[in-house]
Amino acid sequence: MQNPQQKYQPGLVFFDSFKAGLTFRGSSMQLFAEKHSVKYQNIRFYATGHSNGPRSVAMRNAMIEEVGPELFHTLYRARKSVEAVV
Repeated sequence: MQNPQQKYQPGLVFFDSFKAGLTFRGSSMQLFAEKHSVKYQNIRFYATGHSNGPRSVAMRNAMIEEVGPELFHTLYRARKSVEAVV
């Protein structure tokens, strides 16, 4: 099975898409952090790619799964198009 995160570049677009997806699903980054036993403050660190080790890759995959791959793809694509205009 293909790694779902491979088609998405870590960065602000990834983070914004994840955050928007959580809001849409009625969740929060705090709940995500508790569920995955990570510090709330580290979520942005993982999403923006400041570290690209196995833990960061696993967390980005978990972020995509938490939001749902289809919704994440839609949000990522929409946010990426806004970035291209600016």
